[in-house]
Amino acid sequence: MDIIITLKDGSERSLLIFMLTGCGIYKKTFFIETKKKGRIEFPIDSLSGFRIEHSKGRIQEGDSSILNPAIIILSQFLP
Repeated sequence: MDIIITLKDGSERSLLIFMLTGCGIYKKTFFIETKKKGRIEFPIDSLSGFRIEHSKGRIQEGDSSILNPAIIILSQFLP
């Protein structure tokens, strides 16, 4: 699975949801990180939307405990 984050300028960033290590907000910046790919960060005021895309990739046990809070955080800051 991938989380696709859409920015207000229309661009999108994708992160494979596998071996998630953290998510949160720090100094008005949303971040989500994986063990393999590292961290991606977005200023909260640049976010426009997000979606989860299912692929044939696998999800590691425990990833949902990080993914669910990420979805809640993103939902709070989007119109």
